Amino acid sequence: PIKKVAIFLMMIGMEKGRSIIELMDNGEIKVVVSEIRKITPVSQDMQKNVWAEFKSLGYEDAMKPVETLTIIRCLFNGSKIN
Repeated sequence: PIKKVAIFLMMIGMEKGRSIIELMDNGEIKVVVSEIRKITPVSQDMQKNVWAEFKSLGYEDAMKPVETLTIIRCLFNGSKIN
């Protein structure tokens, strides 16, 4: 799930991604930023799959960062990212 989060944050763009990361606690930030640094070019299929999964969880482009973080945490059964 953490790789999906990293891909998703990169896909939504730097500004949106940063505003979501700023809402995370220090442990979450370390895990997410570490994973983002590991990301290599992501295939179109993988991007489509990640996007589809976040849409199925309820993500919408107009969501506020805190709402998007809630969607992200759904990948971790509603708890903090670990």
